[in-house]
Amino acid sequence: MPVIDVSGLPEAVVSDLQRLVETIRKGVAHSALPAREETAQEWIARLRVWTESHPRRQIEIDDSRESIYEGRGE
Repeated sequence: MPVIDVSGLPEAVVSDLQRLVETIRKGVAHSALPAREETAQEWIARLRVWTESHPRRQIEIDDSRESIYEGRGE
């Protein structure tokens, strides 16, 4: 297993890094793919459940090419 050199870092930073790594490990274990390969329909269903678990936001975004590149190249 790779080792990260944290020598010289303040103890608070090391502690934060340890918590971050633990959170990532839990997330990876939680989101690990099943032992068998998913069908496209299963993957789509899982994606829909995931997207619907996030709050909806009542915002409008102008993602037109003109708005994205506005002011560039002039």
